Amino acid sequence: MTWNLSAADSNETDDRLSTARFDGADIDRRTFLSLSAATGAALAVPGTAAADVTGEPMTDEYAFVVNHTPEAYEAATLIEFADRDDLAAFADAYEDEGLERAPKAVTRDSPSPAAHAHLTADEVEDVLEFDGIERMAFSPGANPWWKLEAPYEQGVFPPVEEARNYLGYEETAQALEYLETTAPDRISVETIGQSPGWENRLTDEESDPRDIYVAEVTNDVHDESSFASKEKVVYSLNIHGDERAGTEAGCRLLEEIAFGEAEAFEPLLDDVVLLFLFTNPDGWVSRKPQTHIPWVEEHDTNFQRGNASQFNEQPVDTNRQYPTIGWTDPNFRPAEPDGAPEEFHDLVPDSLAIVDHFRGYDNVEFLCDYHGMYTADHMVFNLETNAPFDHDGTHDLDEVNIRIGEGMHEFWGDIGAIADDIEAASQAMYDESFVPDGDSYEGLFDWGTIYDSLSYQITGGFLCWAGQPEAFGGLGAITVAPEVILSNHSEDAQKEWKPYWSRHYEEAYRISMREYAEIAAQTTTATVATADQDTAYVTTDALTRSSADLPHTDTGPGEDPSGDGHGSGARRSHDVVQPGSGGSTRITAEATDASQSIFIHLEGVGNATQGVIRLLNPAGKVVREIDLEAKADPNDSTVRKHDYEDICIRHPETGQWDVEIESDAKISASLTTVDAENGIPDPEEVLGYEQREYLVNPMQFFADLEPYLEDGDMDGLRVHDVRIGRLLRGESGQRHYDKLVVSHDDGIDDQQYLEAIEAFVEAGGDLVLTDAGVNLLGALEVGDAASITTDDVRNVEMQFANLEDRAFDHPLLAGIRPRQQEIWKGSQLGYTTDVDQPATTVDPDAFAAAGGSIAGTFAEYEDGSEEPTGTGVGAGILSADGAEIAVVGSVLPPAQQTELHPFGMADYAVSFMGHTLLCNALGFEQCRYAEGELVRTYGEIR
Repeated sequence: MTWNLSAADSNETDDRLSTARFDGADIDRRTFLSLSAATGAALAVPGTAAADVTGEPMTDEYAFVVNHTPEAYEAATLIEFADRDDLAAFADAYEDEGLERAPKAVTRDSPSPAAHAHLTADEVEDVLEFDGIERMAFSPGANPWWKLEAPYEQGVFPPVEEARNYLGYEETAQALEYLETTAPDRISVETIGQSPGWENRLTDEESDPRDIYVAEVTNDVHDESSFASKEKVVYSLNIHGDERAGTEAGCRLLEEIAFGEAEAFEPLLDDVVLLFLFTNPDGWVSRKPQTHIPWVEEHDTNFQRGNASQFNEQPVDTNRQYPTIGWTDPNFRPAEPDGAPEEFHDLVPDSLAIVDHFRGYDNVEFLCDYHGMYTADHMVFNLETNAPFDHDGTHDLDEVNIRIGEGMHEFWGDIGAIADDIEAASQAMYDESFVPDGDSYEGLFDWGTIYDSLSYQITGGFLCWAGQPEAFGGLGAITVAPEVILSNHSEDAQKEWKPYWSRHYEEAYRISMREYAEIAAQTTTATVATADQDTAYVTTDALTRSSADLPHTDTGPGEDPSGDGHGSGARRSHDVVQPGSGGSTRITAEATDASQSIFIHLEGVGNATQGVIRLLNPAGKVVREIDLEAKADPNDSTVRKHDYEDICIRHPETGQWDVEIESDAKISASLTTVDAENGIPDPEEVLGYEQREYLVNPMQFFADLEPYLEDGDMDGLRVHDVRIGRLLRGESGQRHYDKLVVSHDDGIDDQQYLEAIEAFVEAGGDLVLTDAGVNLLGALEVGDAASITTDDVRNVEMQFANLEDRAFDHPLLAGIRPRQQEIWKGSQLGYTTDVDQPATTVDPDAFAAAGGSIAGTFAEYEDGSEEPTGTGVGAGILSADGAEIAVVGSVLPPAQQTELHPFGMADYAVSFMGHTLLCNALGFEQCRYAEGELVRTYGEIR
C-alpha cells in the first residue's frame, strides 16, 4: 500500500532528509539532525495545570493534555474542519516548520477535511481563532487519521518516513481489529489478559489496565488441527516499553502479511504460524500525559521500561518476572500461574497471563524477544538466552544468526551506509557522536550470550523461561533476544521519533523476523561425526542434585524446617537517593549468622553521569565499586549503559553492610537479605512457591548428545566400571573405547581407577578432563600429564565462566567467534551473579612447561575479592605419545542448591561456545544440514 500524505511543510516526505535539501542552507544535514527538536518536553508536576486554554471544539481529553503540559509540549492534535477552504487556511499558516522530524502538520481533503498537527498550548489558542474548526482531539500515534472515518484508505501503519510518531497503543489495538476483519482466514487476534494499569489523571481511575494482544498469523488460521501441527514463531515486540523497535517493525510486517504483500512470507504460511505478542502495554502508554507514574516526579513523556507496578518501592521490570529454573532473585516476583501468591496477581498479571496462554501452544520453534540498547560495537546483537538447548537447537540458533548477518550485509553492505544517520541520532540522544566499529558483518551484526554481548547476566527473563524444557513449565523453544543500538533512552535523552534512524532499525528487525520464519519452515538437522569412534563418560552420584536433598522438602504440614522456629525469610529495605543532596547517602542491611545472601538492586544508574556507588562490608572495606562517570561513556563498550545494577553477596559476614551512593541523578536502592537457619532458603517462605521436584546431573549432556551421533557409541560408565578394566578389551591391551570423559574427581584416591585411565591413554585412547576432573592431572602419570603436580592444579571460583586470552587457531576453538567467551550460563544451574561459578585450572607456566598448548585462560578470584587475583589454564591440550589429553576447566559443573530455586534445575546450560568446545575436545565434527543438504561444519575429527 502507498501512503500519499499532504504535508503542510513538505509534499516530499521521502526526500525531506536528503543532503540535497540542505544545499545553500545555513547548516548542513548532520548538524541539523543533531539539533533535532523534542517532540514532547517534560510535563508539569502531576495534577497541576500549566495553561488555561479552552474552546468548544476541544474534547475533554485534549483540553487536559494541552493544559497539563508545559509551554513547549506539542500535543498530537487531530483537527476536523467544516470545509476545505477552512482546512486550506490552516495549512497556509502552519507550513515551513522544519524538516528535523515528522512534518508540523499533514492534511487530507476526503472523505472529510482534517489535519493532524503537533501543537503547543500557544498554537492551540491560535488555531482556535480559525474559522470552521469543528473538533480538536488528542490523537497520538503514527497514522494521523486513525480516529476518523475511513482511517485506512492509504494503509493501516504508515511507512516510517511518513509516520507522525511512534505507533500508539490504542491506534494499534484498533488496527489489529481491522486487520483481523479484513483478513479473517489469515489473522486471528486475541486478548489474553491485562496489565496492572497506571493511575489515570484524567479519569481519576486508580488503575487503568490495558489488554495484552496476541495476533496469530497463518493460512487457515481457524483450522484447529492444521494450526496445532504447524511450527510456531513468536515475536515479542515490546517487553520493555521504552524499546520500540520491535513494535515498529512487527506492526508494519503484520499489515503487509495481511494483504499478501510480504513476498518472503507468502510461501511460509502453510507451514508456520507467526505469533505477534504485544507484551507490555503499560510501558507503551506511559508517555501519555494522562498517566501518573509514581517514581517520576515530573512526568517526562518517556516510555517506561516495565509495567505500572512497584515492589519494595521499585518499578517492576517486566523481563525479570518469569518462572525460570535455577536461581531466582528474591527481588523479583516470578509469574508461575500454578500456585502464584495473591499479591502476584496484582503486581505481574501481565506475565502470569502470558505464561498461561503460551503454554497452550504446541510446536513453538522460535521465540524472539525484540529489545533496544544504547550503544555497541555493532548495530544489532542477538543474545543467546540462558535456556539449555539440545544439539539441534544449538545449531538452529547459530544458523539463523548467520542468516540474519548475511541478510543485513546484503541489504546495507556495511555500517558506513547508514553511519551519518547513526551519528546524528547518537548526537541528539546522548550528546556524543558514535558509529559502531565492529568487524562482524562489517559492523552490522554480531551474536553471543547475554554476558558476551552486554556484560551482565540475568535471571527471571521471559526468554529464559520460554526456552526451558516443557517438563519444567517452559515452551522448549529456541529463544533469542535481538538488541538494536540507539533504541533506549536516559533521563536527559527523551525518547523522540527520529524517522531518519527508525527506518533502519525497522528494516533490521524485518530481516530478523524473515529469517526466523524461513528457518522454522525448513527441515534442519545437526549431527556429530566421530569416524566410528566410541566414547565413554564416567558418571557419579556425586554430581547428582535432587530436590529430595533440600532440608525443606521432607517436612510435614505446619512443621518448621529449621526446627527452631526461625527457618527461612527475607528482610527488605528501600531508599531513594536524590541528586544534589550533598555528600553521600548510606543504605544499610544487617547480616546475621542466619543470613544466606544479600541482594542489592539499584535503579536509575543509567541516568547518572557523575558519582560513585560503593558497597562496604562490616569492617568498612569497599568490596564493590561502580564508577558512574565511566558508565556514562557511550563509546566505552566495557561499561555499556543500562538502567540498573545488581549486586549479590553470598554468605555475607555478620554485621552491618552499607551501600554508599553519590550521584548526580536519582537512584533507587532496594536491599533484600535472605535468611536461612539451615543454610538453604525455603522458597515457600521467601516467595510463596513450593519447591518443585527435580533430579539433575550434568552428565546428561552426553546422553542427550548420543542420538545425534552419525556413528560410534557413547556410553556412561561408573568409577567401578573403569577400575575393573571396562575401558580395554580384557588383557589384550586393545581399547574398548576411543575417548574417555571425566568431569569429576570422584575416585581420585583410588589407585586402581587411576591406573586403568593411564592404561587407556597408553593404549592410544584420548582423555578429556573437564571441571573437577581436571584434578586428575595432578595424580596421573602418563604423557605430558606426568609433569603436572597437584600443586599446579587449583579449584577456584569465577564470576562468569568466560574463556579469555584465546588462541583462535587452537583446535579446541575451531568454530568459535571472537565475541563468544561464556562457556556455560550460570543462573539455570543455581549460580548467581556473585563470584560462585566453579572451575579447576592449571598453572599456565606448569602447563606450558609440560608441553601443553593453551587455548584460553580463566580469571581466578580469591574468596571475597572484587577483581581477579590470578589466571589459570581454562582450556588446552597435553600430549601422551599417540594420544592427547584435552582440558576444559569449567563446562559441565553440578547444580548449586544453596540459593533460591523454586522451579527446579537444569542438568547443564552450555552455550554454543561450550557445546562446540566439548565437541572439539572430543575430536568430533559437528555437521549442519538444511533440507538434507550439508550447509556447515564445525571442528575436525581427530
